Amino acid sequence: MDVNLSSKLDNRILWIVKILLGFCLVTTLFISSGLLFPYTAPKAFAFRIAIEIAALFYFYLALKYRPLRPKANVLVWSVLIFFAANLFSAVFGVDWYLSFWGNLERMLGFWGILHFVLFFLMLSAVFKTKSEWLALLKISVLASFLIAAIALLQKFWNLGLLLPQSERVFSVIGNAAFLASYLIFNMFFAVYLLWREIILRRLWWLTIWGAGLFFQILTLFYTGTRGALLGLAGGVTVCLILFSFFCQVKKIRRYFLLGLAGILISAALFFVFRNNSFIQQSPILERLTSISFKDATVQNRLILWRQAWIAWQERPIFGWGAENYEVAINKYFDPRLSPYEAWYDRAHNFIFDYGVSGGWLGLVSFLVLFGAAFWCLKKNRLKKPAETGNDKEMILKSSGAIIFCSLIVAYLIQNFFVFDVFVSYLMLFFLLALINFFYTPNSYDKSEQGGSVPISASKKIAVIGFALLVFSSIYYLNIKPMQASFLASQILSLRPEDQGQRDLLFGDALSKQTFAFGEIAYQVTFDYLSKINSDPRLTQNENFYKLASGGLEKNINRSPLQSRNYVALAWLDLYFSDEHRERIENAIGLAQKLRILSPAKKDAYLLLVAAYSVSNNNQEAQKILEQAQKIDVELGSEVRQYWESLNKN
Repeated sequence: MDVNLSSKLDNRILWIVKILLGFCLVTTLFISSGLLFPYTAPKAFAFRIAIEIAALFYFYLALKYRPLRPKANVLVWSVLIFFAANLFSAVFGVDWYLSFWGNLERMLGFWGILHFVLFFLMLSAVFKTKSEWLALLKISVLASFLIAAIALLQKFWNLGLLLPQSERVFSVIGNAAFLASYLIFNMFFAVYLLWREIILRRLWWLTIWGAGLFFQILTLFYTGTRGALLGLAGGVTVCLILFSFFCQVKKIRRYFLLGLAGILISAALFFVFRNNSFIQQSPILERLTSISFKDATVQNRLILWRQAWIAWQERPIFGWGAENYEVAINKYFDPRLSPYEAWYDRAHNFIFDYGVSGGWLGLVSFLVLFGAAFWCLKKNRLKKPAETGNDKEMILKSSGAIIFCSLIVAYLIQNFFVFDVFVSYLMLFFLLALINFFYTPNSYDKSEQGGSVPISASKKIAVIGFALLVFSSIYYLNIKPMQASFLASQILSLRPEDQGQRDLLFGDALSKQTFAFGEIAYQVTFDYLSKINSDPRLTQNENFYKLASGGLEKNINRSPLQSRNYVALAWLDLYFSDEHRERIENAIGLAQKLRILSPAKKDAYLLLVAAYSVSNNNQEAQKILEQAQKIDVELGSEVRQYWESLNKN
């Protein structure tokens, strides 16, 4: 059903909304070296601005036309429940500011989730025809084909600073695992379009979707992401099983069983010959066959999950709040993680990630999304052949239900080993809106068709008020953070000797006072400290010290449980302590607070021995070495090695 609007202007406004929502599906292509976090920030800012502009126009149309208002059903309610759970976790978490606004690296938090919910609601409300939804699917899949093509080129050639040649490709997504997650969605979308062309017998599009799907599979393999490949295998297995039972074209049902047998045999042969020289000489194949409990990555994940479970039990209902995973595990940090990576902001498992951030409420609300999706697919379109007959559209809808069920299975399996980011959320909410259109009963009243509701004075005021909110959000929450991020990116690209320009840009970036403030203060400070090693004269720049220390102190006051700000400020104090000996004591105080927050993290002990080394207090340093040794032998050994290297110098 399409909606007939009463004026040409309103029809144009509706088309603007549709174009903006379609544009959101190609924001995955955006990348810019001019912004801090060049793979994530450009995508998220473009998406948010598009959603906010679309929301303004949509708000006007929804007030005037009843058919354009969201219709309540089980899937819509599940999304709203997920949205409410994120709000509760932000309010009742340990750092509402960070949970609400998120950070510049991930661009999520409650504010980010709000935009995805609006994306889902507007998609569900304004796209009313099958042809429009097929156009959206094609936009998404074609964008993924381009991203896959870039990844394949990256495998063999250097494509620039942001896209260097890589054994594990990541394309414009910036991370191999995140690229794999994004591709899984679009591979199943491509399968749906491919199957549609097979049923309708259209060779031209069949060739396009088939070739694109092949390149997607090849790209997924070159990401070397084991969890994603396992998810794909699980999704394809479920798809073949369901097709063998529910496929309406009886003549080809046996081929699905043969395909299933082929997958199982191939997997068995791959396992049997995993030690073959051909497999061992390929870094990707060797990586795929090296899964064991002794594997460093596996050990790493198990430690993270154990920490997450303990932290989850401390705040079981509402969790710690979004973007507070580091805070949650600080107290329970396992020093065995130190050889791999010092900072973790996710558990790399959707159960523990949502459990820690949102508690049981957050995890259940996330699972409710898929329960509602499965219910809609099963109840409305997953029919046996006798129930559908030979009608092509009925066959396509039933086949689509199988494909989308399998996609959800693949997504959940791969998400057992990774976590959601901007691109996966974009695809997830697009999938939910797609299911909402094709597989929920049409609840629109025909009497509403074509009619409009007069825009009263109060509604006009509401539209004006909403417009002011949107314009404010675009400027203060998008344009200003982008400006600050641009300035920070410029700072990181400067040479050590460009002190004057650095201070000017840094002061300008901090003066923007955006949600990106904390990330910029931290990133610029550590970049500066790393450059001191090549130019010790940088420690004489008191102007930079004042800017950086002021920014980090503000971070600590606003988010006192975020340990990394203590680390940055303490090292800053030590590097700038030559003519200001009181800064050594300040660094010691910060390190002691850091040790309270995270008793087993290496950073506090390194800071303390460095501070005592600078102040020639060997007695206190020896105490710290003994304490580190008692906590963990490996930790003690690393801290002692650092202490000895300081004494040699």
